[in-house]
Amino acid sequence: MEFNQLLSLVFGGAVVLLLAAILLFQWLSRKNTGAGSIREYEELRLPGKPTSRQAVYSILQRIYLACERVPLLRAYLNTIRKRLMVLERYDEWKLRLETIKIALAAWGLLAFTLIPLIGFVRDPVTLIMMVTGIWAIHGMLADLFVHRAENRLLHQLRHFMADVRHHYHRHEMVEEAVYDATETAPYEMALHGQEVYEVLTSHEPDERLERYEEVAPNRFLKGLAGISHLIKEYGDKKLQTGSLYLKALGKLTTELNLEILRREKLSYLLQGLTAIALFPMLFTKPIESWASHYFPMMDEFYAGKLGWITKVALLLVILVSYVLLRNMRELEGETKPRRRKPWEQKAYELQWVRRLIDRIVPHPETREATRCKRLLAETNSPLRLEWFWVQRATAGILAFLLTLGLFVTLHAVTKHQLLYAPVKPDMMFGRLSPREEAESREKSVLDRRIMTEVKGVKTGLPEAVRAALRSDPQLQREEAELFAAAQRILSKMEAMNHEYLKWWEVMLALFGGWVGYSAPVGVLQFRRRMRQMEMKHEVDQLQSVIAMLSEMDRMSVEHMLEWMERFAHIFKTPIQHCLLHYEHGAEQALENLKAEAPFLPFVRMVEKLQMAVERIPIRDAFDDLESEQTYLQEQRKQDYEGLLDAKAGWGKMIGFAPMMVLIFGYLVFPLVYVSLSQMTVYYEQIQKIQ
Repeated sequence: MEFNQLLSLVFGGAVVLLLAAILLFQWLSRKNTGAGSIREYEELRLPGKPTSRQAVYSILQRIYLACERVPLLRAYLNTIRKRLMVLERYDEWKLRLETIKIALAAWGLLAFTLIPLIGFVRDPVTLIMMVTGIWAIHGMLADLFVHRAENRLLHQLRHFMADVRHHYHRHEMVEEAVYDATETAPYEMALHGQEVYEVLTSHEPDERLERYEEVAPNRFLKGLAGISHLIKEYGDKKLQTGSLYLKALGKLTTELNLEILRREKLSYLLQGLTAIALFPMLFTKPIESWASHYFPMMDEFYAGKLGWITKVALLLVILVSYVLLRNMRELEGETKPRRRKPWEQKAYELQWVRRLIDRIVPHPETREATRCKRLLAETNSPLRLEWFWVQRATAGILAFLLTLGLFVTLHAVTKHQLLYAPVKPDMMFGRLSPREEAESREKSVLDRRIMTEVKGVKTGLPEAVRAALRSDPQLQREEAELFAAAQRILSKMEAMNHEYLKWWEVMLALFGGWVGYSAPVGVLQFRRRMRQMEMKHEVDQLQSVIAMLSEMDRMSVEHMLEWMERFAHIFKTPIQHCLLHYEHGAEQALENLKAEAPFLPFVRMVEKLQMAVERIPIRDAFDDLESEQTYLQEQRKQDYEGLLDAKAGWGKMIGFAPMMVLIFGYLVFPLVYVSLSQMTVYYEQIQKIQ
């Protein structure tokens, strides 16, 4: 069986197994939804003698906690959590249990898929690319399910709020309107509608609302539950434009419609780019086979140093593009706050690390320290300046070691090629015949044997090589062939003697370390760029929240900040810090909020909240929101279009970068390089003939 057929068979099996993983994912996500599962769950919570099932579930919970400590696994688990939160009503314990069960099943299928690849594919770079491609496709499928479920729930929520409005006109009772709307809602929305109804009818509604907000899949459901709870507790208010509750529902529906349109347009603009970024992984081997078939000298390029460097560079470009595109496609963006110490803090607490970092971290009053602190604040990073320098130093050391290891590997690859590559004639046009190829391999075996025999010779190496070659009966009769073989072996040995780590390679490794040292700053700058594109959009959303709640009589600045924290993502952490320090002084807490989030439109909004603390009511501080509503809506529409066009431009540039590297770096450049090298060799041979 040829390699291409074997590769096609393996990929076909991988696709079948991935489809099986999808079906298993769907089945497990809907498993345990009936009364029997609830009864089993309640039995687990009852005191008594632990059962084997309890022991297994305890182990699964520990595995979940261990996986959450790894950033890559934590992101994967959060993806599954989002889908489960959409489909089911789980508390945190049950949600973790179902998440880790699905994750372990998917990982088992992935391992079952990768085992044949490890056995059949011998090229390490190709194997890494195939493994990376399968994992990326697996992540794309998981994202596809999550985004599809989220979009379906948003559309259902839009119709659900329209039904709530209709039934509220009939009953003028919030809980009855929610109950009637839940009766006719689709499956996923009915689950959350039942949750909202239980919040409204609970004996402890505040505590029940907090529990629901922990697992609510989006901020709009949080807003619906919170607004309904406020109206249920304090009653509706009749405004000149009608009911306060209906007005709040209208503004919430407007925000929901904008979010749906934004998601659909962004998905349309970025659709297929992730797959385009991963396509080069599938075409590296076919391109290499095609080039080697029609241009036989390309074998030496792909097996040599430059070929390895090109493959590694292509793999890095693909990985970076894939990660950036996934970050750009993350639309929800609501992340859980960190409950553990970051690893940078744990490392900084070590005495020898603290001494090292304190020597290289800039002084707090220097320009570099000020710039980095501002960058950390603008990207909402939880790291202090010293912790950030721990991250930079670690990235620099790892980049230095990886670059140095790459050079050592390239030298080892070159030595392997010199020892085991078939000996090809200098004047070779086209591909060798089977007989010539067999002779080339015999020459390679002969060269390797002679090089092993004379390995320890220090002086008189040419004579030792010729003496060893004379032991071959065929070469004894052909003095010209013996001389050519000796020259070939001596040139190989000279080339191998030059395969050592050179000073300029160490300098390049140091440069790679400097690139790694600067990489965290570049990542934060890219994140800041993406956040700056989203900041104005989030401020507009927060202003809509304020306009929605400012008419309520019992609304205070602290309660308004709590609502803003529910809807915020970029400004979530600064608002949380403000709420923590609000009781110790509202003015100072709001000043700190402006310092932590120095975005001008957000600062203007916080200044209005400062005026509303003691001077004027909230509705008067934000009275311009109603008077300029039409202008703000048009401006927001233009900002949306500009934001989406900018993201689409970035996405296309990043998505097509691997394809450009594949075409020009993996095909065009090798052809030009090999052609020029061959022309140089032919020219030298012609000069010798003349």
